[in-house]
Amino acid sequence: MAQTRIVADLHLHSRFARATSRNLNLAALASSARGKGITLLAAPDFTHPAWLEEMRGELVEDGDGIYAAHGARFMLATEVACNWQQGGRGRRVHILVLAPGFAAVDRFNKALDRVANREEDGRPALGISGHDLALMAWEADPRCVIIPAHVWTPWFGLYGSKSGFDSLEECFGDVSDRIKAVETGLSSDPPMNWRVPDVDRMSIVSFSDAHSAPKMGRELTVLDAEFSYSSVASALEGNGVLETIEFHPEHGKYHFDGHRKCDVRMTPAESAAVKYRCPVCGRKLTLGVLHRVEELAGRPPLQSKSRGSLVSGPADRPPFRSLVPLQELLSQALGVGTGAKRVTRAYHSLVEELGGELDVLISSEISDIERITDSTVAAAVSAVREGHVETEPGYDGVYGSVKAII
Repeated sequence: MAQTRIVADLHLHSRFARATSRNLNLAALASSARGKGITLLAAPDFTHPAWLEEMRGELVEDGDGIYAAHGARFMLATEVACNWQQGGRGRRVHILVLAPGFAAVDRFNKALDRVANREEDGRPALGISGHDLALMAWEADPRCVIIPAHVWTPWFGLYGSKSGFDSLEECFGDVSDRIKAVETGLSSDPPMNWRVPDVDRMSIVSFSDAHSAPKMGRELTVLDAEFSYSSVASALEGNGVLETIEFHPEHGKYHFDGHRKCDVRMTPAESAAVKYRCPVCGRKLTLGVLHRVEELAGRPPLQSKSRGSLVSGPADRPPFRSLVPLQELLSQALGVGTGAKRVTRAYHSLVEELGGELDVLISSEISDIERITDSTVAAAVSAVREGHVETEPGYDGVYGSVKAII
């Protein structure tokens, strides 16, 4: 099987997970993937009994650990929430599990039945540690891949300020050397992770954690791999990442420190100056992703570079690029909401004629974008490619904003 360029989004959800779109089925995931240019998707939430049976009825084997449905390729994956006490603190860490096939999923789910009600949520809450979860997955099948999810998120990330750890080993103990990849999450990007010595040996991957179809592809990992489970797993955990496609970290919900109820947003230095207390109400601030990176960093920030085009970092790290979702750019350029008919029409015209959202954002001729839409849309896409954006960082669960300077 020839090596190929795989554009992967392996952290998704179904309609059986809480706080997700009721329209999230395999057909909707596949349709959105085609429009965005994604070539490998998570067949997500495989722990949920009803959803698993639905997937069994639609997914058709398409090689080693790869499945096909509705014109798209899928890999079995799920996110679980581990909740436990360690070091005198409550810990809540979300973890991705990739599985090589339905037999492995069945063994894993049987073990989960001892510690969770799988019918409650497509992302089940487990009263076990990350260490024990990893062992459970590997006992089901040693080929399962464990990836700590959105590792900097305050409440649910491995390094999170509220319930996380200062190191991978502190969380996973004697199996930490078998964890070979971490997911950046929306509020961090590769340069932030490159500063942290604990991440040095880890592969850095990015996925969307989409709770609705339009959010798919906002972060992606591009792999040099075959369409087989073993090849994709090896690429994720080794040297097969060609690049990652990132949200601007300021766009994420937890980039800065702050207190949502009081509309207070602060840099790490500003929150330190008020002793991490909200200056309005006096309650503790939620310390964001940038704050935690600063705490654990062993290196200064890299010199700022344009983030619209492909950005290289250390020699042993793959490059990345930061994009703004096309619907958001269209909304800005056209002066209407993201759900407006004008945005929908323009979006479909662009992706149908130019080959998909990623092509529009990265490589399509600006003159073609202008021809299909107008000069303002073309200017917005061009500005993002050149890194000409203005940001308003997110904080304490409030999304930030990134706008093209046009």
